[in-house]
Amino acid sequence: MVKPDDQDSTRERIVKAAGELIVEVGWADVTTRQISERAGVNNALIHYYFGSKDDLLLEAAATAFTSEAEGPFSMLVDAGSVTEALRGVFRWLGTIEVDSPMMIISMEAAHRATRDERVASFLEGIWSRYFEVFTSVIAHGQVVGELREDLNPRDVAVTLGALLDGLFLYRLVSPDFDIDGATVVVDALIESLTKGRQP
Repeated sequence: MVKPDDQDSTRERIVKAAGELIVEVGWADVTTRQISERAGVNNALIHYYFGSKDDLLLEAAATAFTSEAEGPFSMLVDAGSVTEALRGVFRWLGTIEVDSPMMIISMEAAHRATRDERVASFLEGIWSRYFEVFTSVIAHGQVVGELREDLNPRDVAVTLGALLDGLFLYRLVSPDFDIDGATVVVDALIESLTKGRQP
């Protein structure tokens, strides 16, 4: 029998290889043979551990998101004010390397989602968690009087999230994109939402 520790190591190698290949060749062009060769395992182990290539690619995408997105999630939850939370998240965007796995895999997954309901459902789950935290932070800011109360917290979260995603995309396709200049505009937007309501 394979020891549990060996199983974990093998699974991790396979997931890592799948994530690397999504970045290198694109979601649609990854093959189980490529994954098994990269991971140094028998091709049959992919089906043994994950059931199918699609299941494996979804897990690889989830791993990439989890490893790189926990920072901004924690930032939103732990910030001392809604202003600090929002500014912190948009500044985090400027620190991501344009060739980071999360940047590329997220775009690959978004493209794949237009043709694959399972990938679309996966992304919806990621975004739902993202908007839930965002909405909670904004609603709290309204309760404590920091953020204007006439706006629906969910609508604010979705709009700012779309702005963040758009800047994310610009960073990916245009490495010379001036994120610092965009940050100035974002700061002005955040100020307009909180102006006169700082605790």
